Amino acid sequence: MKARYLQAAALCAMALASGSCRKANPGGESTGVPKAVIAPELESMGVAALPGAVYRSQSRSAIHWQPWTKESLERAKAANRLVFCVIAMPQQPGFQKVLDSLANDPGAVAAINDHYVPVLVDGDASREMGLLTADLCAEIKRPLQLPLLVWMTYEGNPVAWIPVTAASPSGGVDLFNQSHTMVTQMWKEGARYVLKTSALDNANRRARIEQRRVTNAISEQPAVDAVRSLRQLASLYDPYSRSFDEVGGLFPSGAIELLATAAAHPGLPADVRARALETTRELMIDLLPSAMFDPLDGGVFSSRRGTSWSLPTFSRNCPGQARAAVALIQAFRATGNPQTLEKALGLIAFAESSYQTSERLFAVGLSEETPPDSWLWSVEDIEKALSPDDAKWWIKATGMKGLGNLPSEADPLREFFRGNTMGLTMTVAEISAAQQQSVEVFTPRFEAAKTKLLAVRNERLRKTPRDESSHAAATLRMVSAYAAAFGVTGDEGFREKAVALLKRSREAFGVGPRLRLFSKDALDSIGAGRAFLYALALQAVLDVATITSDDQWLVWSEDLATTAAEMFTGNGFLKECPDEAKLIDLPITDLVMLFDDSTAGLVSSAENRLAELGRPLVASFSELATPMPTYALDRPVLHTDLLLATLSRHFKVTVVVGPDISPALKLATQRLQMRVIQRRPARPDDQVPAGSVKVLLSGEDARLVSTPEALQQALLPSPAK
Repeated sequence: MKARYLQAAALCAMALASGSCRKANPGGESTGVPKAVIAPELESMGVAALPGAVYRSQSRSAIHWQPWTKESLERAKAANRLVFCVIAMPQQPGFQKVLDSLANDPGAVAAINDHYVPVLVDGDASREMGLLTADLCAEIKRPLQLPLLVWMTYEGNPVAWIPVTAASPSGGVDLFNQSHTMVTQMWKEGARYVLKTSALDNANRRARIEQRRVTNAISEQPAVDAVRSLRQLASLYDPYSRSFDEVGGLFPSGAIELLATAAAHPGLPADVRARALETTRELMIDLLPSAMFDPLDGGVFSSRRGTSWSLPTFSRNCPGQARAAVALIQAFRATGNPQTLEKALGLIAFAESSYQTSERLFAVGLSEETPPDSWLWSVEDIEKALSPDDAKWWIKATGMKGLGNLPSEADPLREFFRGNTMGLTMTVAEISAAQQQSVEVFTPRFEAAKTKLLAVRNERLRKTPRDESSHAAATLRMVSAYAAAFGVTGDEGFREKAVALLKRSREAFGVGPRLRLFSKDALDSIGAGRAFLYALALQAVLDVATITSDDQWLVWSEDLATTAAEMFTGNGFLKECPDEAKLIDLPITDLVMLFDDSTAGLVSSAENRLAELGRPLVASFSELATPMPTYALDRPVLHTDLLLATLSRHFKVTVVVGPDISPALKLATQRLQMRVIQRRPARPDDQVPAGSVKVLLSGEDARLVSTPEALQQALLPSPAK
C-alpha cells in the first residue's frame, strides 16, 4: 500500500515537473500580484442546487465546491487563486469516497477552501472534460482512472493533475496534501510564470491533439477493412480458455451487439456470419449464468474485477442496463437462445424499478462503492435465510460451494475465502424439473426465495438516496431499449412505452431546436447537450420511427441532425462541446468508445440511416461522420459502434415498403432489426406493386415479398441455418 502511494506521489511530481511551466520564477521575475478580491460566493457551497447525481451527492460537503462555469474562473482570477478541479462521473461510484475523504479531513478542507477555488465537474455532463481526462492521464503515463484531481489556472489551463481511486491510501488525502504543497509553492514563487507557461503547455497539447487528428489515416477500402476488423474481433475470443482478449473489465455490450448483428446480417459472407454466430453463442454460455447478472433483482453489473466474469465490481447504472438489453436482444435474434431474451427483458424491468424518476423519465443512478464482502455469500448464509429444502436447490442452482466458488484468477490472494457470488447456472424450468414440479407451481417458490435473499442483502448494504435527476442520455437509452424489446417480442406495451417516453423526452430535454442533458435548467457549461447527446437522440428517434412508421419522428430527426451539424462541425473535426459551453480551449472530439459508445460511431450510424431514408445530413457534417479510420482495425473492441455503422453502410440491406401492404406485413417490417436493416416508403421509380415489399441486398437481385414469412426468409434466416 505504501509503495503504491509513493509511486502515485512521484507521478504527480512528474506532472508538475514534466512541462516548461515547472520551474518557478526564473531570472528573478517579479512575483507582485494585485490585491485579491474574494467573492462572497466562494465562501459557501455552490453546487448543491445543480441537477445531476455528482453535484447532489456533495450537497453537505464542507468544501465550498463551485460550478464549472466562466463565473467561477473569473472569481478565481479576482481572488488570484488557482482552481482545484475534481472531474468525476456518476457511473464510477469511487468518486464519492475520494470526495468524502477530502471533506472529512479538516486540514484538506482548510487548504482547499483557503487557497483555491474548488470546482467540481461532472465529466459525464460536461463530456469534453471527461474525455480530456484520458489525454491528461496519458501525459503522465497513467491508465485512465477517475476521479482526476486537476490544478489549473483561472484561464482554464491545467498545471498539475493526478488520478485518485477509492483504493488510494487515506482516500487520496495524502496525495492531495503533497501535491498541494508543491503547487502552492510554485504559485507563490511565480504566479505570472505559471500562467504564461501553463498556457504554452496547453497550446502544445492543442497542437498534439490537432496533429493526431490530421495524421489519422482513412481506410481506402472500408468494406473490406470492416470485415477484417469483425474477423479480428471474433478471433479475440478463445472458446477453450473462455477468455475474450482486449475486452477489458467492462460488460462487452458493444462487442455482443456487433457480433450478433453480423451473425444475422444477410449481406455478409457466410463464413463471417458463421464465425460471428459461434462467438456470440459462446459468449452467452459464459455470461448468462455468470455473476455479472444478479439473480436477485435482475440487473447486470457494469464491470468485473480481474479477468473472470465470476467476480463483478458490483456497480450499476441506467444507461448500462439499457445498452446491455439492446445487445442481448440482438444476441437473441442471432442465437434464438430464450435465456438471452429473458435476461434482456429483466434488465429493462430492473431499470424501470431502480432508475425511473418522479417525472417518468430516467436518471443515471448513483450507487456508493461498497466492500465486495457485502455482496458475497457463504453456504451458511443461504441455509440461515431459506428453508432447508429451498436452500438446497438454491445452492445447487447458483453453483455455491462451502469453500467459495471464486476461481483462482478472480481471487488470487484468497481475500474472499468461503465467499460465493451468485449467478444462475440453471434455468427456472430446470430447477422446477429437479423439484418434480411444474414451472407454474415452482415459480412462486423461486420468487419467494429471491425476495428473502434480497432483503438480507439490502440489510448489509448502505442505503443510497435515489437519484431523482432526470437525465436525457439515460432516458434516450431506455427509449431504444423499449423499441428493441418491441421489435423482438411484438408486445405492444413496449412500443407504447417507447413512444410515450420519447414524447416526454422531447418536452423535458428540448429547448427550442436544442437539447439539454437535465430536465432542470443549468448553465450551458454544465447542462447543454454535447454532440454525444444529439447522436443518442438521433438513434432513439430513428428507432421509434422504425417501429411506428410515423413520419413525425423523421421530421424531428432531420431537425436534430441540422442543429447538430450547425453546432458540432469544427475545422475538419467533429466537435464534442458546443461553443457557448466551452471553457477550455482544446479541440476535443470523441472517436473512441472510452466510457460508452463514441460520438463518431453514433453519428456515423445516424448518417447512414438518414441517407437511406432520403434525408441526408448536411454535406460538411456527413463528411466527418462517414469515413472509417484505419486505427479501428487495430483495436476493434474500442470501435464496435463505428464498425457496425460501416458494415451497415457498405453491406446495405434495404426494405422498400409498397402501398397498401397488409397489417401483418407492415408489423413484420416494423419488427426487423432497427439499425442495420433500413426501411423506406416506395418511390414511383422503385416499381413496388401494391401489397408488396421489395428487399434490396448489396450485390444481389431485388426480391419482392408479400407475406411476413417470405420477408423473414429473405432477410433473417433462422439460427439453425
